[in-house]
Amino acid sequence: MSALKKSPTTELNTEKRCITKDINLVYDFTEKPNRTQLKAHSDRAVISKLRADLVLPNNKILTVDIDFDSASGYHNNTMLVMDDFGVEMLVTAFAVKYGQPFADNIKKAWAEKKHQDDPRKPTYLLVQKPITDGDVPMVFAVCGDKVHDDGKKITPESIV
Repeated sequence: MSALKKSPTTELNTEKRCITKDINLVYDFTEKPNRTQLKAHSDRAVISKLRADLVLPNNKILTVDIDFDSASGYHNNTMLVMDDFGVEMLVTAFAVKYGQPFADNIKKAWAEKKHQDDPRKPTYLLVQKPITDGDVPMVFAVCGDKVHDDGKKITPESIV
């Protein structure tokens, strides 16, 4: 369940769908113009933005908008990994395809705080497909830092 309250007018244009016992989708069919630089594929939609309500260790909610139409460095995002099992799958794939040192970097970034004084370990990993064939994908360990960029356009560093 989202920590955000839904307004009664929004409810009219929504459809709720339960995928599994712990995955529920709410579709908002309100038409909006595409003001992004992103283009859909002819046979598939493209994710422009996600909103996540994170439950912090102090049991408070932090809402994070993940905008894929920005200069943040997250273009060509392929995967969002949110738990140990997902990291295990990603590490295995990297070990087979790119080599154990890259896999070890991912495992270490997930298991440790980026800085010793950060409040927590990363909440999720974003995997970005390589721009050039043969390159290694970029992987970003996100949302465990104590200090965020306060609106500055800082490109994050890949952990691999």
